[in-house]
Amino acid sequence: MTSGDDPASGTPASDIAPVADASPSGVPADASQGRAAVQPVPTEQAAPVLEPLVDAEMPEDGLAPDPSAVDLATDDPEVVDIDPSADADRLSAVSVGADSGAAPSASADSAAAGPLDGLRVVDLSRYLPGPLVSRLLADLGARVLKVEEPKLGDPSRQAPPLVEGRSSLATLLLAGHESLAVDLKKPLAREVLDELLDTADVLVESFRPGVLASFGLAPRDLRRRFPRLVICSVTGFGQDGPAAARAGHDLTYQAVAGALAGGTGMPATQTADIVGAWSALSATLAALWRRERSGEGCHVDQALLDAAGHSVMTAWAAEADGEKSVGQPLYLTGAIPCYDLYRTRDDKTLALAALEPKFWKRFCDAVGRRDLLLRQFSRKPEHRRTVAELIASRTRDAWQELMIEHDIPAEPVLSLAEALEHPQVRHRGLLRRGADGLARLGFPALLDGRRPRGDDGFPEIGQHTESVLHELGVDAGRSAGQLRRGGIGQRFSWRRLATRVATAVVTRRQAKD
Repeated sequence: MTSGDDPASGTPASDIAPVADASPSGVPADASQGRAAVQPVPTEQAAPVLEPLVDAEMPEDGLAPDPSAVDLATDDPEVVDIDPSADADRLSAVSVGADSGAAPSASADSAAAGPLDGLRVVDLSRYLPGPLVSRLLADLGARVLKVEEPKLGDPSRQAPPLVEGRSSLATLLLAGHESLAVDLKKPLAREVLDELLDTADVLVESFRPGVLASFGLAPRDLRRRFPRLVICSVTGFGQDGPAAARAGHDLTYQAVAGALAGGTGMPATQTADIVGAWSALSATLAALWRRERSGEGCHVDQALLDAAGHSVMTAWAAEADGEKSVGQPLYLTGAIPCYDLYRTRDDKTLALAALEPKFWKRFCDAVGRRDLLLRQFSRKPEHRRTVAELIASRTRDAWQELMIEHDIPAEPVLSLAEALEHPQVRHRGLLRRGADGLARLGFPALLDGRRPRGDDGFPEIGQHTESVLHELGVDAGRSAGQLRRGGIGQRFSWRRLATRVATAVVTRRQAKD
């Protein structure tokens, strides 16, 4: 996914970050900063309704969704109903595939206050890595205010597949966020952002270097105006250097970092984006801990290039005995017989990881092939072929039974659907389905036996704009029309509508195929 918005467009990248504080209690006072908590808006004091501003045309606002994520070219005449339900659903926390009557396991999700309860995050990022940082912060208890462009919102909202008009990827990333529709090209909108940052602990952004400065929000200026703010900048190539302004996506960051050198096929996952999000999270938490002692904020410069480079640590180590060419297998990428993927008799795949000599001996003894004992780390192709022929003599299930019996590290390669039914996956409860039928991912670790998680509700674009503005007092003395003209509130977009229709058509076509 992209790491930053095009500076030529002058348009902010509003990533989607999850809101962990789903309760209506507002944000607790931050004693360390000496500021009062922002209280929620009572129903009887609701701010004036911000009616959508309808544009008759599709302006060239530079905010078209990532073309690699959505294919707009279609001549399918099929009419697709893409209207989602108007309000965000309150979703269930039932584990995927779990029996409703089953006793709760030690990994049960916890909706109680998380370790970051009271932390406030403002998220301007878009696509995958920035919103994932915010999603993880929300799972840990932070309240995330997602600032989105008023017409299209975060591009992940149009990422296929769509289920009843809702992107499954956006649901994973944005559930639990509070969405504010704010056009940062407008002066009033920037005033609103200032108010948000005045009470924020963390700002997550994914603009290309220099774009924030074009809005008068250069990180050094933000540090001066908001000295306790931790600014987390997630970009493809970092804040400076010869490639800092280059466009890119996860695939290109992996390519430059050498992360694709182990093979010529497409990578199975967005390693730079996901590892980059975790790296940014770690750096942000470290900066917050330092702030508790020093009172000073920090600017975190997270390059997805760096994350991709870090993900191939063992490959860097392998360079010690000489340069490796693209496609050359390494010890842990298929160069040795004891650690590789093999096809079974039923044309399925077994992952064999008998890396330690004791496990390889067990394997050789179990299959009656002690002649292979000294071939464990052989790099000769014929020795690898011998093991491949051996694995191809039995079915995947037969191998699984044998490996369990002899305690050998080898497992069947499962599809995602099969993985959901694996007993250990079910026990851990990482995945669950919401009331809308779409998956939710929990935080990938347990704290004292429980899995922290944010709220599951999925926000429509700008759904929380009115309530948050009222909390801040920004709406005082301003009419709904003034706020709309100032770039505040969701606006109708023909482009968003066309994109969602086209994406839904593509999704249905792929489902039929």
